[in-house]
Amino acid sequence: MTDPAVAHDPASLLALIDPLLEEVARLDPASRTSGDQIADLESQLRERFPTSSSLMRALEASLHRGVAEGWLCDRGEPQARFCRIAKPTPDTRGLSVDIVSLEGAAVEHTHPHGEVTIGFAAGGGNDDASQTEISFDGRPPGWVFLGPGSRHTPTVEGGRMTLMYFLPNGAVQWHMND
Repeated sequence: MTDPAVAHDPASLLALIDPLLEEVARLDPASRTSGDQIADLESQLRERFPTSSSLMRALEASLHRGVAEGWLCDRGEPQARFCRIAKPTPDTRGLSVDIVSLEGAAVEHTHPHGEVTIGFAAGGGNDDASQTEISFDGRPPGWVFLGPGSRHTPTVEGGRMTLMYFLPNGAVQWHMND
């Protein structure tokens, strides 16, 4: 099997992540409400799609390329740039696909049906210490699942991360003025 190609636009990025969409939908995030079920979903994603795999390396390179070239994360403020590359459709297995390039805190929100996120450090160098200290909501780069009804203020500490997240039915409730 050949290594996946690095995506060069949103359409090729969606084609690249098709196996992720299939797996996330199969795992049915909206039904995972207990701590054990949430941990199980993350564990299954880490096993099936480890960040060291060729697919995930191609995804990471694609996200960094898209942000640098401006075809991803073309809206927002400098510390929190974002975009939606797909609304929930049958082709995306009912999941929306969003990407955020984040340093610091973003807008607080609730996930009515959960949120599955894959995060990659977006550092500007090879400083291993800073790469190991970076976190998304206190978690290292990798897979993070926030269960149905969870509410948080997404926060990246120790640098910048590029985050791709999947929302069942595109469901999110923003808390801009709470």
